[in-house]
Amino acid sequence: MYFYIYDSFLSEKRYEKQVNEIEIRLANLGITGKKIRFSILKSISDIIKESLRDKNPTVVIVGSDETFIQAAIPMANQKAVLGFIPTQSNSAMAHILGLPTNEFACDVISSRRIEDVSLGMINGQHFFSSLEFNPTQTRLICDEQYQINPTGINLTKVINLDFLQFKKMSQDPDFKKTVSNPKDNYLEVLLGNSGKDFLFIKGKDKKDSLFFVKKLRVESKKEGDEVFIKVDQNKVVKTPAIIEVAPQVLKLIVGKDRLI
Repeated sequence: MYFYIYDSFLSEKRYEKQVNEIEIRLANLGITGKKIRFSILKSISDIIKESLRDKNPTVVIVGSDETFIQAAIPMANQKAVLGFIPTQSNSAMAHILGLPTNEFACDVISSRRIEDVSLGMINGQHFFSSLEFNPTQTRLICDEQYQINPTGINLTKVINLDFLQFKKMSQDPDFKKTVSNPKDNYLEVLLGNSGKDFLFIKGKDKKDSLFFVKKLRVESKKEGDEVFIKVDQNKVVKTPAIIEVAPQVLKLIVGKDRLI
């Protein structure tokens, strides 16, 4: 069965035509299902858990990247499949997963091309996309083999599924090549300056750097200090933190032009 979870902002009058076009296309494709409105009165996690009571459901988020990323966590290691109908033209996840926006994404849902991707874990909690923190007061212990004491940078990003750059969108011709691999059992760690446009270790003039780990420990350089780590742009975890690849996988519906 299909469950369509609509983002809270789509209840506004100005999105009525957009939502109607999506629902008409779903009906024409014969993949209508239960429609659920997401609101502050009920967490996305609770809504997903209710949907998972059905046998092998397909849960589709209609709306923003933020809600889609939140929905991914309770879907981990389930037989259920997660889909996405992005309604915003600047959706990073739409670009990564090869999804058109609005009613055009319904055809991708109907095609059901499925990829298994990994999740990350921080202090025992799952994350789907990435973590960010200011590295100035931290040291990084990588795979219990070597240590990095970052200097001269203002942001560290640990990536499971995201663009390998600090800016979500870029005019760089290699933009589409700079995407993490969520199927290689590694996390990408990006060290650099959030004001810079491009990040890969691609030339001597590039100050940002990228490396790969299976396990990362983030500690404060000063005993008693805490560094705040932003998780999926949604919540915060304090150091010390153990970050690693999670054993669970997530089943995602993707388009043929996906970047992963």
